[in-house]
Amino acid sequence: MNHDAPIDAPFWLLPVVHVLDQWMGRGASPREAVAAQFERGAPSEDRVAVSRIAYAAIRKDRQLAFALGAAVDELDRNGRAAAIALAEGVSCGELAPDEARELFLRWSAIQLGWDDVLRVESAAKRIPDAMQRFAVLHSLPDWVAALLVDEFGDEAEVVARSLAQEPPRAIRANTLKVKDRGELATKLADVGISTTFGRYAKDALLVTDQSSLFETEAFRLGMFEQQDEGSQLIALVTAPPPRGRVFDACAGSGGKSLALAALLNNKGRVLAADVHKGRMDGLALRAARAGAFNLECAIVPEDDWPQHVAAFAVSCDRILLDVPCSGIGSWRRRPEARWMLEPRDIDSLLRTQAMLLDRAAHALKPGARIIYATCTVLRRENEAQVEAALARHPSLELVRIAEILGKAIAMPIADPTGTFVSLRPDRHQADGFFAAVLRKKR
Repeated sequence: MNHDAPIDAPFWLLPVVHVLDQWMGRGASPREAVAAQFERGAPSEDRVAVSRIAYAAIRKDRQLAFALGAAVDELDRNGRAAAIALAEGVSCGELAPDEARELFLRWSAIQLGWDDVLRVESAAKRIPDAMQRFAVLHSLPDWVAALLVDEFGDEAEVVARSLAQEPPRAIRANTLKVKDRGELATKLADVGISTTFGRYAKDALLVTDQSSLFETEAFRLGMFEQQDEGSQLIALVTAPPPRGRVFDACAGSGGKSLALAALLNNKGRVLAADVHKGRMDGLALRAARAGAFNLECAIVPEDDWPQHVAAFAVSCDRILLDVPCSGIGSWRRRPEARWMLEPRDIDSLLRTQAMLLDRAAHALKPGARIIYATCTVLRRENEAQVEAALARHPSLELVRIAEILGKAIAMPIADPTGTFVSLRPDRHQADGFFAAVLRKKR
């Protein structure tokens, strides 16, 4: 078949097919695959449109394949990528079923259910098996569907729907470069970018249009970082003391490390550690742009902290453990993650989380705190891990979130007791985050 798009094909079709093909075949990151489709200076609105359709197609892969019918399984990888891309085009109103049918002839003459894409929910609701019905409706693996139903019961439906929505575009005003988020909002408005204040985190702005943020002078000068409001709240709950020493032991790409550096107003010291050299190299560049001169980076092995890192840990005031987790709370941003997670991964993650808690507990000095954080909504990775850590380490005690942030700020983002940060996409329009604060008794 000729895979060149016909002249009247939408501009997004071939880029989206390529992204899906790369993801299906090599497990490539959709974000990186999208970036590879565009040269520097390409219209930002084109990149946004391709990202939106590709991410939605990945998120809805199972539901769209169900609508197209069993014949979709007869296609080669590129043909399947084209079918799912075109099906999402029909689903989101970019294409009529007849247009998708004609365009698909470039890949295959196999007949698929293009008209059924528009009535997929009503068809899925007729699936006899309740768990399979739930899984297809919300485009989930069967075992994840069972996990959510077991975890949330009657609320599983609303949680699953929230995980399939597009996430808000949240940024954090960098107070090392701007006075507050109001000043940043004004600077962005001057170049035509509209924002509103976030509901919970004091430095959060929500971008309300599809303007390109990363071509602005404000970004070049380090005035903001893209960061979900839930992630910003974890930094606020860490609450470093003035001129304090903070160890971000699982820093990842370092968004929370940068937020902590700003909270300390470039005083004290933040040590960000991660096992991935590429992430730490990237964080060093971002810290320079942000003017965060109190931030240092360290590459660490998975099984232990090097001597200089361990020495810092025993002297610091806060150890932030944003531990590896199932990541279910952030699936809106990483749609491919729902297809990558395996049942055996949960048990492995639970062991890693417990190990990191134990390592931090042994290092913690009296009066210092561990901030245990995840971006998952599963109790076994959240409250249950904290309860088990308290049982293993009697020297630790809980510090309620309400005591750290104040009752008025904590109430909307905490569990009913005010003890833990407990964010859910369906309730807070932020990623699903959990945090608990554990203090070493004096």
